[in-house]
Amino acid sequence: MTALQRRLPPAPARRLIRDAGPPTPWVLGAFVVGGAVAIAVVAMWDVGLAGAFAIVLVAVTVPSLIDADGWRCRLGMAWLGAEQRRRQADLPKTPAGADRWLARSDTSASQLTRASVELMAGRIPEARTLIEGAPRDTPEENARVARMLAAVDGLETGTIDSRAAQAAIVALPPDDRRYHLLGLAWSTAWVDSTHGRPWRHAFAEASRGIGPGDLPLRSLVYFAVQELLAPVVVAIVTAIGLLAGWW
Repeated sequence: MTALQRRLPPAPARRLIRDAGPPTPWVLGAFVVGGAVAIAVVAMWDVGLAGAFAIVLVAVTVPSLIDADGWRCRLGMAWLGAEQRRRQADLPKTPAGADRWLARSDTSASQLTRASVELMAGRIPEARTLIEGAPRDTPEENARVARMLAAVDGLETGTIDSRAAQAAIVALPPDDRRYHLLGLAWSTAWVDSTHGRPWRHAFAEASRGIGPGDLPLRSLVYFAVQELLAPVVVAIVTAIGLLAGWW
């Protein structure tokens, strides 16, 4: 998975990526409508199965195309993952990897970096201790501490109070500000999703201003396929059927 998982256990990260959009009811509704139209067209004009699959393909593509929040969420996720890799390329990606990383006695990583790995390993009290004891001598350090404390509080209480973190982030330069604001929004989405609360629209709003040109091609392709998963599957099945001569 992506670098986003470096701050999360794999299951919540996968759930957020999966649920970013388009909403499942939209996709299921598109399949039903597309299937019904395809059946009617085949019955009236005998366009064959290839034509029927083409109709379904068009129908299931519509939810992905009109899902503005989904595209913004995925662009935000892709940008945040790429920025995390750029800033801290050597962090572990899984809880098991975090355990191995923490077992090394020769690490010289900062307290906040170690706290990030403790969170990955699921050791919230240990992470809190490191975060609370971390220096706050610069605006960047102050913002990181405030943001990570908000995330830890959210994990423990089920809600995130982002006011202190936002106040600290406002003092940063624009580029750093965007990274920390989106990181805070990601933590909020994680907590809200875990407790069954809507999160897509808030994260999409936090991701405004991020465009395809801000992303590496690999990340852009990965998240575009996620958003277009239903039409991609239908297109693959249709292509296989045509090549195999099934219709």
